[in-house]
Amino acid sequence: MEKCGISKLDLKRRNRMQILRVIKELGPISRVDVASALEITRAAVTIITNEMIEEGVLVELGEAPVCAEKLQKGRRKILIDINVNYKFALGATVDENMICVGLTTLDGQVLDKASTTIDERTSSKDIINYIINQSNEMMENSCLTKENVLGLGIGVVPLMWGRLKIFYKDGVLDFTNFIDKISSGVDIEVQCANAIGLWALASNDFKGVNGYQMNQAFIHYGNQTNLAILHKNELSNDFQSYTYMIERYIVNPGGRSFDGYPDGSVKAELSLNAVTSAFGEIYSKENTPVLYELTEGDKSNINIDNVALSIARGEEPVVKLVSGLLSKLGVLINNLACGFFAQRIIIHNINLTDKQLEFCKRCIAKVTGDEIAERVVLSPIKDKNNFAGGCALIIQNCFFLRGGM
Repeated sequence: MEKCGISKLDLKRRNRMQILRVIKELGPISRVDVASALEITRAAVTIITNEMIEEGVLVELGEAPVCAEKLQKGRRKILIDINVNYKFALGATVDENMICVGLTTLDGQVLDKASTTIDERTSSKDIINYIINQSNEMMENSCLTKENVLGLGIGVVPLMWGRLKIFYKDGVLDFTNFIDKISSGVDIEVQCANAIGLWALASNDFKGVNGYQMNQAFIHYGNQTNLAILHKNELSNDFQSYTYMIERYIVNPGGRSFDGYPDGSVKAELSLNAVTSAFGEIYSKENTPVLYELTEGDKSNINIDNVALSIARGEEPVVKLVSGLLSKLGVLINNLACGFFAQRIIIHNINLTDKQLEFCKRCIAKVTGDEIAERVVLSPIKDKNNFAGGCALIIQNCFFLRGGM
């Protein structure tokens, strides 16, 4: 008769996974509090965590600090946390303009990184060779072996899937061919996924508010706008492949048109090309003299900083255009906040100063109200650190989901 049920190894892995999840979200934390969070016995938590400490997966940090408001009798709690140097992660990201490769600890601290620019002339072979060479070089420079490294995680943006021969198979993205080519040059596990979702994971601090895990919406802005949704720290399956569907959202009914998209869509109103075109329509020495002077008469020099200066100097056409764009962004943010119950809206690939971000929030608040506008934050993952998305993939799949085994 065939036996059914969970094996001892699977049960052990599941218990360790749950403990790691609690420590990731609430740590540093005591064994007592881990047991309380998981509703299992203190004895079971002690046995499992002691084993993980012996293996080097966890570390003891000593006694918890005294809280004057909550003086407790008896022994103070001993705090434990993840040993961030237990293993290391390699990550890479391929977007339309750049390849980034980096090495991090389990908490994302960057130990090494490299990047190179690419364009339409860069072949898939060149991209693959760069990732392989940099990964091997970083391991060698840090004196790491395959036993020390969890693996190599790679994020690829949707616009690059075709060039790297990444296609849908039975409705699911198939990275097999790409992974096989990378694996032929490195002696570690290789995993690959849509870069948008990986950046969302890497931008998440995993800490709840009063113990409540937030839903979060992640918007990547670039040549193509993409969306990923995190539901209580987990990446929604619906947004692992078709992240670019956000471009069909309507933010200005009856507005600008773009072939194949609804009028007033994100693609037509807020894409990089749409914004560039909108500035081109108002840009002239007579109509926008301040912006014209700041850009030295070349509209290709328009950027966030000189637009901000134009607004600060009260250039009305620029103020009107930017306010209109931010109002449309406000419509999008309001839809995401309400449609996905997103308590946090993360915007990636836009670099703003604190003052510029506050101006944007004020404009957005005219559409959404202050409470929703305050949910907007910028992603901490920037430019040459975009490889952090690949590291997040390999850390999640090869450490947390395997119970550190």
